[in-house]
Amino acid sequence: MKRYRPLLLIFLLFVALAGYAQEGKQYFTHIVKKGETLYSLSQMYGTTVEAIKKANPGKTKVLKINQQLRIPQTTTLVPEGKDGKGIWKGDLFHTIKAKETLYSLSKEYGIDYIEICNANPGLSPTNFRIGEVIVIPLSKVSENAKKEESLPVTESEIAVVSRYKASKGETIDEICAAHGVLKEDFVRVNPHLKSTEIRKKTIVNIPEKRSKAGISPKEETALSNAEVFDRFAEYKDSLLEAKSHLDDGKTRVAVILPFMLDKYSPNEQARMVEFYEGFLMAVYRLKQEGYSFEINTFDSGSKTDSLDELIKSGSLDNMDMIIGAYFVNHNKELAAFAKEKEIPLVIPFSNKEDEIFKNPMVYTVNAMQSYLLPEVAENFVAMFPDANIIFVEDENKSIKEEFIEVMTDEFSKHSIPYTTTNIKTLDEGAVKELKRLSKPGRRNIIIPKSSSAASMTELAAILSNAHYENPDFMSNCTLFGYPEWQKHAPMAKDQLYLIDTYFYTNLYTHFSFKESMEFQDEFIRWYNRPLNEIIPRYGMMGYDIGYYFLYAINEFGNEFPDRINDIEFSPLQSGFKFSRVNNWGGMVNKKVFFIHYNNDFTITKIDLDKCKEEETEKTEETLFESIF
Repeated sequence: MKRYRPLLLIFLLFVALAGYAQEGKQYFTHIVKKGETLYSLSQMYGTTVEAIKKANPGKTKVLKINQQLRIPQTTTLVPEGKDGKGIWKGDLFHTIKAKETLYSLSKEYGIDYIEICNANPGLSPTNFRIGEVIVIPLSKVSENAKKEESLPVTESEIAVVSRYKASKGETIDEICAAHGVLKEDFVRVNPHLKSTEIRKKTIVNIPEKRSKAGISPKEETALSNAEVFDRFAEYKDSLLEAKSHLDDGKTRVAVILPFMLDKYSPNEQARMVEFYEGFLMAVYRLKQEGYSFEINTFDSGSKTDSLDELIKSGSLDNMDMIIGAYFVNHNKELAAFAKEKEIPLVIPFSNKEDEIFKNPMVYTVNAMQSYLLPEVAENFVAMFPDANIIFVEDENKSIKEEFIEVMTDEFSKHSIPYTTTNIKTLDEGAVKELKRLSKPGRRNIIIPKSSSAASMTELAAILSNAHYENPDFMSNCTLFGYPEWQKHAPMAKDQLYLIDTYFYTNLYTHFSFKESMEFQDEFIRWYNRPLNEIIPRYGMMGYDIGYYFLYAINEFGNEFPDRINDIEFSPLQSGFKFSRVNNWGGMVNKKVFFIHYNNDFTITKIDLDKCKEEETEKTEETLFESIF
């Protein structure tokens, strides 16, 4: 009976999951996290917004953090081949239940726990908990079963303790020597290998270590999550060790940008050339610090071009990292390639890339607003805990509905009052209206519901006139706005200073900042011209992204996804604070700054994450001093 166990396991799995053949008939539970929307959840789980709404009647108008949603499974069993056996299409999602472990899930689904860990790089001992969703790579069921079925059955089987990804040209003898195992044992647990030289990236089983005299391996007992993650760490270490044998110490990076060398497109070319120029300045600095690189640069062409020829050429196969591209369709092509080859892909520009929800290799620098807004709301409440919010409507302008929804939800949690007035009412008598809406002991924060230049300039003019009318009262009023304001600010900068203005953004610089002036001077020395008059400054963006990610891949190697937020670096314009969107997806940058136009006509770039760290350090120092 033991010989047929794998086939029986597949049969039982098919029976257990047969209900998933029809979308919407079976569901799993998702607990809403910060920044998630119905759209992002539909992309994450391969379903539709309508299907999620249908599964949760009356519960999806406003998503709340920690809200439970039913998500329809879209996994289907599709007949394929002459034998009519089914294969699974799509991913199976599993919500962790009480008392479940990685080991028990591996037995339930007939999948090596290493495969589950590989498919969920965001999973860790700290977040393997009830309610967390993971993906089960069902495509591995038949693969594992075939390998298991072909193993020789003996009274004393050799245990497999880990798995290892072979490098190009490695032989069985070399792998056995590196892991200290007997060749005959290695061959017994890898009967699928046909030659002594192993093809690159072939996954092989590593048997337990034993002497020539032999041992009697015991049946593997149930493993705890800690033991599984320890074994997975050993597995990853073995991959890194194998790779280090072939490395020449250089980090190979591909930069793929639309230079569009075969056509004249001055605006796009100017931005991309400047980005690349800043990137090269970062490379030069890192080389001075002792790091070694091989930079491979490619022209991705226009939006209508395809990267298929470049991908098939093999030029990207041995890269340690890819940075690019610019157009969404090119990012999709690169993301599919990066996932297949397990190469990190840094997307500097586009924030419309849905691949991040299902591709662990993707790093999105320019985050979608839905992921930034919860950070904005939390930082706002931390900075203005005594606020009294006054929203200002402008009927002729588009309203930032998502921003208002997220902010008011956070205000409600912290008992921060908010109300709404109209810009016409303010224009008729701002001081009178603001006094009417004021709350004793609270600072009035005035927020327009539109981010347009017209709304900003009109409101700034009204509030500055009110300041001249009653400066004492208006000193307790602040204007708060949007990232677009850094482009609009020159239209009303004197007024913005006067009325104590803030706005949030994910990137910002100003030439009143010392580091920005120094970079501008250095850029002129390099290229004999100043940075382009474009916001954002693409040269600074190229420098920030280049230094941050090249340093990370050099310093941490394949461990950099876990260490990416440990980098001590002060960017010129951008900010970096990455987190994984789910256990099986990519990483998104959630860094947010507050920009303050001070009354003394200076500008402050406020990093509240850094402020919190410094405050924590001061508290710890005070505690230490009080103890001793």
